[in-house]
Amino acid sequence: QDKAPPQVLVRRAHLILTGLPPKAEVVNEFVSDPSEQAYRSLIDSLLASEAFGERWGRHWMDWYRFAESHGSEGDPALPYANAYRDYIIRALNDDVPYDQLLREHIAGDLLKKPRLNEELGLNESAIGPAHLRMVPLGFGVTDAYEEQIVTTDNQIDVISKAMLGVTVSCARCHNHKFDPISQKDFYRLYGILASNRPGTRDVNTQEKQSLNKDALAKL
Repeated sequence: QDKAPPQVLVRRAHLILTGLPPKAEVVNEFVSDPSEQAYRSLIDSLLASEAFGERWGRHWMDWYRFAESHGSEGDPALPYANAYRDYIIRALNDDVPYDQLLREHIAGDLLKKPRLNEELGLNESAIGPAHLRMVPLGFGVTDAYEEQIVTTDNQIDVISKAMLGVTVSCARCHNHKFDPISQKDFYRLYGILASNRPGTRDVNTQEKQSLNKDALAKL
């Protein structure tokens, strides 16, 4: 089969890696020199662009059910959801290892050596568990215990599907028929997640949190 012409190739590369069409001058430059080295430089520039993380971060956030509201009754807003969105974009653009992101998503606020962003003054690791808040959560419920069950079951569903590629929620009611996951396994995980409480955490670094402490003490 014939290879794609340069103008098609440059457009495909942009749409796949960034989700954005190329600028006219970029297309003209590549068409004038469609060499292997020029193509490599083009790909490197797209991988290094901020749009790369924005494009592929959407897939990650889909798996972790990113939302700016809780859904459910009244659809209450979810404060600071944008912090998690930007955290994912930065992580992909900074080539943060996959296993590191998993640790942060499970217990990023408890890591002894968190990943710090000195430029922004942020504890990046502490933002990871924010996805656990992105579950159906109403207000003024008549059965608070049922609400907790639905919320925790959704957290387990996201963790198992996104991290393991396996649906563990079925084991809420019975042992898995086709996977080695028992009902006991489900409720072990349920106990861990249900023992936590939703809250808002200050993810600024300690240095940033204490920036004006001396001045305030003098006042």
